[in-house]
Amino acid sequence: MTHKIILYLFFASALFGQFNHQDKLVIKRKLGQSTITFDFDGRTNETGVFHKHLDIGIHYSFKPTWAVGFKYRAQYRTKENVWHLEKRPQVELIKSLERSHVNWQLRTRMDYRIREGKNDEMRNRSRFQLKASNPISRFKVTPFINNEFFFAPKTWNYYINWTAIGFDLPKTKIGKPTIFYKYVQSLNEGKWTPTYTFVFKLTI
Repeated sequence: MTHKIILYLFFASALFGQFNHQDKLVIKRKLGQSTITFDFDGRTNETGVFHKHLDIGIHYSFKPTWAVGFKYRAQYRTKENVWHLEKRPQVELIKSLERSHVNWQLRTRMDYRIREGKNDEMRNRSRFQLKASNPISRFKVTPFINNEFFFAPKTWNYYINWTAIGFDLPKTKIGKPTIFYKYVQSLNEGKWTPTYTFVFKLTI
């Protein structure tokens, strides 16, 4: 029953939701010490679907607490009813530490943005995350919080901040669901502008 409810929520949100929300389907497969990932992402606001992307990547653990990842993203965003493609090769370094009550992770990522009608751009994204080591409560949810900082490498100006708070649900036959609230602030003409997004993610 649980997996049927999760599937219903996922597809209902993707097809009919008009509030700010993001739906993600992540496929992970182990290959030796590496992990292959496929990430499908769609985002909706009051105007409808405005963002969709596909990520393909590989992460390699070269030490017990260190991993390096290489990814490629094909991203589409709509502007004035026209979809624009952005190609985005990515490389990231991840440091994780497990503790008795809280696990933490630091991830730094470099994006190379190849955009239609704009100059190419490189930027840095650095995220710090805290997650409970074990599920809590009778519902067996695992809470987490993270914050991500966006920097433009040419100037190292700090211009976007993401804060996310949510929880992982227990793994089901169809995968592991995650739900979280994302609060985003963007710097535009010297003024910080906030937006929010509810995110549903299913990892299989």
